Amino acid sequence: MNDRAPAHLSLTLSRRSLLAAIAAFSATPAWAISDGAPDILGLPVADMRRVSRTLWIKSLTTNVWITCFTFEIEGNVIVPANGLIIADRSGAILVDTGCTRDEGKQLLRLAREVTGQRVTRAIATHFHADRTGGIEAMRAANIPVLAHPYTVGLAQAYGFPIPQPLAGLERGPVVIEPVELFFPGPGHTRDNITVWHGESRTLFGGCLLRPTIQNDVAGGTPGDSDLAAYPATLARLAERYPTRQFTIPGHGPIAGDALAWTQHLAQTATRHTRGRHCDISPPSI
Repeated sequence: MNDRAPAHLSLTLSRRSLLAAIAAFSATPAWAISDGAPDILGLPVADMRRVSRTLWIKSLTTNVWITCFTFEIEGNVIVPANGLIIADRSGAILVDTGCTRDEGKQLLRLAREVTGQRVTRAIATHFHADRTGGIEAMRAANIPVLAHPYTVGLAQAYGFPIPQPLAGLERGPVVIEPVELFFPGPGHTRDNITVWHGESRTLFGGCLLRPTIQNDVAGGTPGDSDLAAYPATLARLAERYPTRQFTIPGHGPIAGDALAWTQHLAQTATRHTRGRHCDISPPSI
């Protein structure tokens, strides 16, 4: 018995397969053709809505959305970076601006979509490009991007987009309703600040905090970190926000207590590098 399909049937199936493949390709979002999903660490929470090749979002709690934007580092490795959108009566707030001008523009549109409000302020939690890269998009929209005064000088020194200094932040907490900005001290960088949303008890620690799946307190920029100061900095942060419900690191999942975990990592690192102070060197993440 000959089980081979007739030639005309084989040709028909091939054409059908080809047409199906073309249709599937045409229907595929552009971001799926060249995938920008994280290669390491992963998204901050499950079931995030993918907005574009490099941007995700999900509602975290009332008036707070967590964002994730990705960027590529050496070796073609895609890294995720976390941020926030916060709704307020006076307008939406962006916490960290994306890695590029285009991501900054996307975040502005996305914030308007989910909050129904125009972004009126943005915050850069330190000088690295994954926090300041979208500043040009904010500037084009006449939106101030606030940061530690140290961030201004560091961004300028390394050729990154420059935010506006927030006076007084080097001396103590500054309230910009509905959030409080706090500089607990040097750690990941000498300018890293945190953002506290009291209504939802959400602490955005940024890159000062490490996700509970990461075992290296310095991350990708050990030359920027002050390992000697790190434990005291984290102790001040923990003391100020003992009632936190959500503790969000700068990269990776928010599961667990990123502050307590980073304290453990910092104490371990300090024991191994007693007395060492890391000077600023060219940053990556």
